[in-house]
Amino acid sequence: MLNDDDLNRYSRQVIIPNFDEEGQKNLLKTKCLIVGAGGLGCPVALYASAAGFGHIEIYDQDVIEISNLNRQIAHKNDHIGNNKAENLVQECLKLNPNISILSKKNIFDETTDISNFDLIFDCSDNPETKYILNYLSHKCKKILIFGSAVQMEGQLAIWKSGLNKDLPCYECVFPKSNEKPPISNCREAGIIGPVTGLIGSMQVNEAIKEIALKDYQSSAGNLFLYDGLTLNIDKIKLVKNQHCPVCSK
Repeated sequence: MLNDDDLNRYSRQVIIPNFDEEGQKNLLKTKCLIVGAGGLGCPVALYASAAGFGHIEIYDQDVIEISNLNRQIAHKNDHIGNNKAENLVQECLKLNPNISILSKKNIFDETTDISNFDLIFDCSDNPETKYILNYLSHKCKKILIFGSAVQMEGQLAIWKSGLNKDLPCYECVFPKSNEKPPISNCREAGIIGPVTGLIGSMQVNEAIKEIALKDYQSSAGNLFLYDGLTLNIDKIKLVKNQHCPVCSK
């Protein structure tokens, strides 16, 4: 049962016919992991908290720098030097003090236990972490919602290969290579803040669909490419790699 505070706080989403009280109950029962508390992690955590995801854990070892502030909207000038995950937790609790939300400053690696989570948000900014998240999510049969943003472009995908053997995983589409990768992080290539805000918002939108909506068409199996210059969003149908070292076994 939702209490009176829940009904008031979440009233604008509970009244949606395909969502209603059952959808909100499902969100409140959901445990989600957010890896990265930067440009994507900030809007993801804030919107997930506002929507009422019941338990959230945020991983990030980094501290806040002044160069982060054009896009990492939960961090303020007087927070410079603080740990990003800890600060983001405090900002989320100001928005919704009724949820459980924790920060983790541990190294996120292949030994991290994700088995207790229902949903994983990939808000990381380096390929190594993305491959680890993909491997763990497939192995533990978790929904992985991937986001990426650089300059004025963004990417979004929902990976469910551990839950559906016919769907591709991240490594099917972005296989590991010994070649030096192109610059893909905002530290080196630059980033426009609203692009991370848009992709992060889309990540939470997809999570709500997966958890709370009764009848919906999952976006898994597609890659969405956003171009901030033209305002185009391209949808690309993905194909599973039958020789993928992660999900073809």
